[in-house]
Formats: sequence, C-alpha cells, structure tokens
Amino acid sequence: MKRILPLLVLLLLLLSCSDEPTKVTIHDDNQDQVAHLSPNPDLLGNTELFFIPGTIQGSAIWVINGPGANVGLDIRDKDSSSFIYFADSYIGSGDNTAQTGTQIPWNKWMKVRLVVYKSGLSGIIVSFIQALGLDFFDSLQDYMIEQVFENEVYLSGNGTQQKTPPKCYYKLNR
Repeated sequence: MKRILPLLVLLLLLLSCSDEPTKVTIHDDNQDQVAHLSPNPDLLGNTELFFIPGTIQGSAIWVINGPGANVGLDIRDKDSSSFIYFADSYIGSGDNTAQTGTQIPWNKWMKVRLVVYKSGLSGIIVSFIQALGLDFFDSLQDYMIEQVFENEVYLSGNGTQQKTPPKCYYKLNR
C-alpha cells in the first residue's frame, strides 16, 4: 500500500496539469451586466477588474489595486495588439483607476499584462512611468520591474470567462 500511494499521487498531479483554458464564472449578482474579475493569484494577484457597460460616458473598465504593490496594467485585443481596451502605466498600491468611453471586449480574447514595479523606485522614475502613454510596456526597463504577469482572458455575454494559465516573467521579453 505504501508503494502504491506515492504512485497514485504522482499520477493525479500529472493528469491535472493542462494548458487548456480554465472556465470560471463571472459574478453578476444583481444582474446589471457588470463583469467583475475578483482578486485571483492565477489572474492578476490582488488587483480587481470591473467591466461596466452603459455608463454616461460609454462603457468603462475600472481597476482596483490592492495594498501589495504598485502596478501597471495593459489590456489589448489578442489578435490585434494595436487595439487597446485599457492601459494605465502606474496604479499605486491601494489606488484605483477607471477608463471610460472604451469598448467592453465581450466574446473576444484579450491579452492582459500586469507589471509589478519594484518597491524602491525613486520619485523621478515613478514620475517617468506615470508620464508614459498607452504603449508604456515598450519604455520599461528591467531595473524597474519585479515581475510581469501575462495571460489571455475571454469574457462572454452569458457570464462565463475563460483564461489561459498566467505566465510570469522577471525580465521583460523583447
């Protein structure tokens, strides 16, 4: 029995690993069509995303950053990286930001990139990062970042979400 148990555990671990997208449900408890991606270590760590259709200024994407770190977030169309749904080069720890007048990427795959900045960056570097435009990832340097998380997410109008396993980098892939 002692010989079989480790083999069974190893077999279960090998069979449970997959590159297939994982399906989870987006919560819309009050049926207002707002998609909420909760904090999840497999997606964006302690960052929350809200996709809000039909505000006065058009659709909006709202990001709430947790207290853990300063981050930058970039959400683009997977097939056309020139189509940007959301980009903010610097969201301070415990801060939030919203972009209105955007399109909600329903029924499309998006590429989500989150950069976690090093905690000891000087004020001039932080000011530089805050001044970067929508393509801020192109201007970042390895000494500024602690980690970069990247994955693909699919939001469907019926309340389901699919996502690929996140990739984690400690240097920028150029």
